[in-house]
Amino acid sequence: MFIGREKELNELESRYAEDTSQLVVVYGKRRLGKTALLKEFAKDKTHIFYVSRETIDSEQIKLFSEEILEDNPVKEFISSFDNWEKAFLFLINESKTKKILLIIDEFPYIAQNNKEILSIMQKIWDQNNENGKLMFVLTGSSLSYMESELLGEDSPLYGRMTSTIKLDSLSFLETQRLLKDFPLSDQIAYYSILGGIPRYLKALDSKYSLKDNLNKLVVNKYSSLHQEIILLTREDLREPSTYFAILSAIALGADTIKDISKITNLDKTKINVYLKSLIQLSILYRKVPLLLPEEKANLHRSMYLFKEPFFKFYFYYMVPNLSTLEKLNTNDFYDKKIAPTIDLYIEKEFQSIGIEYLKVQNNDGKLGNSYEHIGNTWNDKLELPIFGFVDDEHILSGKCFYNRLPTLDEINELKHFTAVYTNNPRISTDYYFITNVDITTDLDNLQKIDKNIHFIVLS
Repeated sequence: MFIGREKELNELESRYAEDTSQLVVVYGKRRLGKTALLKEFAKDKTHIFYVSRETIDSEQIKLFSEEILEDNPVKEFISSFDNWEKAFLFLINESKTKKILLIIDEFPYIAQNNKEILSIMQKIWDQNNENGKLMFVLTGSSLSYMESELLGEDSPLYGRMTSTIKLDSLSFLETQRLLKDFPLSDQIAYYSILGGIPRYLKALDSKYSLKDNLNKLVVNKYSSLHQEIILLTREDLREPSTYFAILSAIALGADTIKDISKITNLDKTKINVYLKSLIQLSILYRKVPLLLPEEKANLHRSMYLFKEPFFKFYFYYMVPNLSTLEKLNTNDFYDKKIAPTIDLYIEKEFQSIGIEYLKVQNNDGKLGNSYEHIGNTWNDKLELPIFGFVDDEHILSGKCFYNRLPTLDEINELKHFTAVYTNNPRISTDYYFITNVDITTDLDNLQKIDKNIHFIVLS
């Protein structure tokens, strides 16, 4: 059963409903479910779905011709088109009398062996797109190619796309639907470790514990995901050893260029170049603190963090301990290197789930105030894991607790840190403490006495 991607499906359906030709681009990192999304979209429509291969151009056009001619009477007279221009013109002409949906999966494989393909498509599109009903969908996993070569200003097709869809990971709410057979604590754990990557999540088995699933899929050196990160980085990046050093430093908490330089001994200017590449590949992102209206932006307060949780998990737990893994069996490795800190690790990642939850509640008008922004913030002295504001007179501050409840000391600490950060005794604050376990009578009484304190138990 296909789950999620409602917005993307709706966009594709709306384009298909148009009575004109459409040129649509769907792209995103590997494993995000681009092919599954387009198969779901196309399942009740007459369509041509061509999966590009890594092969020479003459073989590619032959395979493409076979696909588009498969159920066409013309096949009796033509076995293959001589070139791409003739193949595309054939489809354009066919679409004058009927709706045609053409999907080319992993289009960069075609482009890497035919540098003129975009110019050919541009010429045909400009001359013929008003005369037919062809919905042309191009997909790709190479972010650098899709954003620079296909969608960039210098691309022959620039400005001709009728829709561009960039797929991101599934949200936690979408992930919950995918993991509906798992308890909530496991849903939070797997999202914190694997992120919202459909391919990874579908490999999990609800009959197994967290330990057993991770051992089976990640820790065991013969498992499906054990080499995943190494293969992905080596495929997309040159000098993988340097990138690995930077990613390992960030996983251990070096989230600024200055700190990364200290750990890796790399020049700061050089680090900046590598970081830009990692951001373009959606492995990292640059995060800035959420600021109150009267605060001034300070670029030095930005941090570089992992965009995909599985990359962080791999560089936090696996990369530093690969030698140990060779000495220990899988279970012993998990017990000694992962188990002692995994709950704290998940709790830190849990904060992003809390932010997502509060944003949804805010959009639905279910919080006490309507907040303009919800995220998190920090300065040189402290961090507020969840932070939001209406204006400079009312704010939200919060924190998530995994498989446990906050202590009174932790509640008071958050209140103290919030007061120090705002430095405004007149500001009104609501405190949200989010957990996945039922609250005690004492905590329930506390929120009844202090109307600014709210305990939320996720479900």
